Amino acid sequence: MTDTLVAFDDVLASYDPALGLEVHVELNTNTKMFCGCPAVFGGEPNTQVCPTCLGLPGAMPVVNGKAVESAIRIGLALNCEIAEWCRFARKNYFYPDMPKNFQTSQYDEPIAFEGYLDVDVDGETFRVEIERAHMEEDTGKATHVGGATGRIHGADHSLIDYNRAGIPLIE
Repeated sequence: MTDTLVAFDDVLASYDPALGLEVHVELNTNTKMFCGCPAVFGGEPNTQVCPTCLGLPGAMPVVNGKAVESAIRIGLALNCEIAEWCRFARKNYFYPDMPKNFQTSQYDEPIAFEGYLDVDVDGETFRVEIERAHMEEDTGKATHVGGATGRIHGADHSLIDYNRAGIPLIE
């Protein structure tokens, strides 16, 4: 490692820059990813929840077929290969706005993969490679009260609304 600053042109001559973006898009469905709760924005806090989207013991999830259809359409629009079968797994981690302490996701086995999107840039085509598009469920929403910025730093307390938990996403 050297302490000298390398010129930008020298860096470009030696390396190919690669950028990655992670984009979450809410799928337009009437119900959540694994239950029949409405997938709508708003409403009184914690009124659009059930034992399944809260992860209560004994609740049995059922996949939202409309979300799967939407994910396949997005995969086709991105020129992706579409998986022959669909599998979800639990991605375990703890966030206060995640009632189950896991997120049901297809991260390891996405429904769509190895695609691309051609973009016209000044009359030339630039190809953006798409590694994957997979389904998962959204978390709840934390609101931090009492601080000047609405952020957790400086807040007096935090409130959690689980209405959004379980909304279908594609990433």
